Amino acid sequence: MTLYYFLVFVLLIAECAAFVVLILPFPRAWRRAVLRWVSKSDLVARSQIAIKFTFIAVLILFIDATNRTFSVQSLDKTEMTDTRAEVAHHAKKFYNQRNMYLTGFTLFLSLILNRTYVLVVELLEAEDNYETIKKQVSNHSKDQLRFTEVEERMKKEIEALAKELEEERKKERDFETLKKQANQQAEEYDRLADEYSNLERKGSSESKKTS
Repeated sequence: MTLYYFLVFVLLIAECAAFVVLILPFPRAWRRAVLRWVSKSDLVARSQIAIKFTFIAVLILFIDATNRTFSVQSLDKTEMTDTRAEVAHHAKKFYNQRNMYLTGFTLFLSLILNRTYVLVVELLEAEDNYETIKKQVSNHSKDQLRFTEVEERMKKEIEALAKELEEERKKERDFETLKKQANQQAEEYDRLADEYSNLERKGSSESKKTS
């Protein structure tokens, strides 16, 4: 195996390890911390350009290996005069197919890894939004419960004030009744006093006449 295909194999192993890390059920806090660091790291952002060039190189190797594989398969076996040539042909075919599968699986796994990473990040963002909405709903429920308690307390205070007002109105009506009764009694007293005064004057005038 040449050096660049060995590097492709190392890249394939690294992709497998990263994919396993993504799908393993790690605690949510660890996964969120790691993915947040990856998404906000300047080092990762700078290395994305190198990664893109690397996968372009792997794509070129895949195209070359595919071309070599089909060219080897198109050779006419009748041209092989001896066993050594046939063994060399099969070995060349095997190496080219191996390189084609190696580079192809590397490219395919890179696409899967990228899509899995995006889905995991979206899932974590959805979970964060869910937690935020849950906290907002909980706070809203607490505020609503507090508002309900205040409303009940205000209703009780209003009812108590309404009862006090009704009692004051009753007292006022009783006072008005007593006032009317007092006025009537005063008028009756004045009338009786006037009659008594008239009777005394009549009595005194009659006594003077008889004397």
